[in-house]
Amino acid sequence: MIVHVPLLSHPNPKNVLIVGGGDGGVLREVCRHDCVEKITLVEIDPMVVDVALKYFNKSTATAFNDPRLTIVNEDAAEFLRGQMDDCDASSSFLYDIIIADSVDPVGPAETLFEPEFFETMHAALNDGGIVCTQGECFWINLDLISDVVACCGDIFDSVEYASAMVPTYPCGQVGFIFGRKGKEKSFSCRVPVRKAGKSLESRLKLYNTAVHKAAFVLPKYVEERLAPLYPQVYHSVNNEYDYEEMQNDVEDMEDDCFLNKCTIS
Repeated sequence: MIVHVPLLSHPNPKNVLIVGGGDGGVLREVCRHDCVEKITLVEIDPMVVDVALKYFNKSTATAFNDPRLTIVNEDAAEFLRGQMDDCDASSSFLYDIIIADSVDPVGPAETLFEPEFFETMHAALNDGGIVCTQGECFWINLDLISDVVACCGDIFDSVEYASAMVPTYPCGQVGFIFGRKGKEKSFSCRVPVRKAGKSLESRLKLYNTAVHKAAFVLPKYVEERLAPLYPQVYHSVNNEYDYEEMQNDVEDMEDDCFLNKCTIS
């Protein structure tokens, strides 16, 4: 989800940056998109990649030999700052997608959740580019999520929050925060702008169009907390939220989803 939602929400992602992700899982999924021409993986600790190659070479760490890949062992914040100091607006350093596959904001990873890093990522995007970062668990970290979403709302032109079930994560849920660069009103990650081709689709076990759209349907208390922070998508008027637009999305995906045949109370 942290890969396919942003990549399929972009019309033609060619240059992708992965922050962290030394286990290789995000890289493996990015490599499944044939339109991607260049991938840069910035992992601060080279041992993470070494261990992944030794123990996970039949699961997550299967794409490190992809010719599109460049691995950089450096602090991601410093790496991006250095790139932006050395490039101009026409530089090939600019990215279409930045995926921050970070751990929780503790220790060295704290810098990846600070405004300065989001500002640097925004500057490193092409127009229409998307940042997707690990967005914590709303059952236990809603205050932190609200702070990060509000921060991103001050930096990006469009901000959204989505959720997915991940059994190994606390409470079995993890979120994703999307920030988009560009002032077009249609910029939203809630509906994919590209379909997964047959080759990609055949290798996916979780992602499909219905799951993509459903990821942005949040529990009521979470939506009420976050919706005012990104009015570009969820419009609020006198504290009343625009559920009609969301309902239309749900109806649009019913044909693709087996759940419309079930009775859920």
